[in-house]
Amino acid sequence: MFFFLRRVSKKKKEEDLEGNKWAKSIKGAKGIKLSMFEKSVSKMRLSDLMKATNNFSKHNIIGSGGTGTMYRAVLEDGTSLMVKRLQDTQHSEKEFVSEMATLGNVKHRNLVPLLGFCMAKRERLLVYKLMPNGTLHDQLHLVEEGGKSLEWPMRLKIGIGAAKGFAWLHHNCNPRIIHRNISSKCILLDEDFEPKISDFGLARLMNPVDTHLSTFVNGEFGDLGYVAPEYMRTLVATPKGDVYSFGVVLLELVTGERPTHVAKAPESFKGSLVEWITQLSSSSKLEDAIDNSLSGKGYDGELFQFLKVACRCVLPAHKERPTMFEVYQLLRAIGEQYNFTTFDEILMPSDSGDSDYMEELIVAREVKENH
Repeated sequence: MFFFLRRVSKKKKEEDLEGNKWAKSIKGAKGIKLSMFEKSVSKMRLSDLMKATNNFSKHNIIGSGGTGTMYRAVLEDGTSLMVKRLQDTQHSEKEFVSEMATLGNVKHRNLVPLLGFCMAKRERLLVYKLMPNGTLHDQLHLVEEGGKSLEWPMRLKIGIGAAKGFAWLHHNCNPRIIHRNISSKCILLDEDFEPKISDFGLARLMNPVDTHLSTFVNGEFGDLGYVAPEYMRTLVATPKGDVYSFGVVLLELVTGERPTHVAKAPESFKGSLVEWITQLSSSSKLEDAIDNSLSGKGYDGELFQFLKVACRCVLPAHKERPTMFEVYQLLRAIGEQYNFTTFDEILMPSDSGDSDYMEELIVAREVKENH
């Protein structure tokens, strides 16, 4: 039986060497027009996206995660875009169009703008502007041998900008949105290294089954190392869960370490970045966590303040964590001398920013109520 299963699996792979069998199945829908939100973007058809991505070839994939796979698309006029193929959603076409209309109007300096979308048979495709400097994850962790890592002022700028974007989603956006899948992979960087948050609002489109505990544990939704401890108990996404995940991103910025593997720790240490930080803090050695490439360059005070903010975000008790607005205010104060923000469009929130006030559709609750 085992041999038979392996043969079936191998046959499937041989049939789909390019990883785009799904794209070939929608070729008959090439004439479908894309719904575009930006007037500056020329009108496109599905055929344009097929051509721009080489029929969604695996060679055009620039990232994948719990919400879907992202492809690089280059149009005939040289314009570069990103196209996300969503994971299977259970929404009707009417519901999907309604969600897209909402997300198309969610605009902020620190969000990746959604340019348009397309529905072809069961497929759902989203079109975004391409961010030339890739993800924060790659900038921090995939530096080539001899390459230059990000300097501290740039890391601080990215942390403040991302905090501003998340604070706006939590406190000022209408409807207010819990991201639920924050990681250094969802923070993209434009040509000026201004951070842009991607995947916001997409948790609403996922299959309710994807909110099951196993999807948090195995990393299918919510990357390993970023998931707040309370999610294991409640299965309900909250603003403070987002704060925890963002706290891990802040730790990445200041330590240069990955969330699930700490190169700087002793070989005997097998825990996560948060566990390593907790261990250092309990033995009054928190300064040892700071990235060696940043230390001794005149930024030590800022680095330690930044590290302390990150530590508050990843506290085990969610009620002890700051709100996203407070995180933004704390980071902004650290970077005040750099004048990163000339205009502050975030208003003082009128509530605590906790889950009782959120209008975000939390599908985990739906699952509970339906059983």
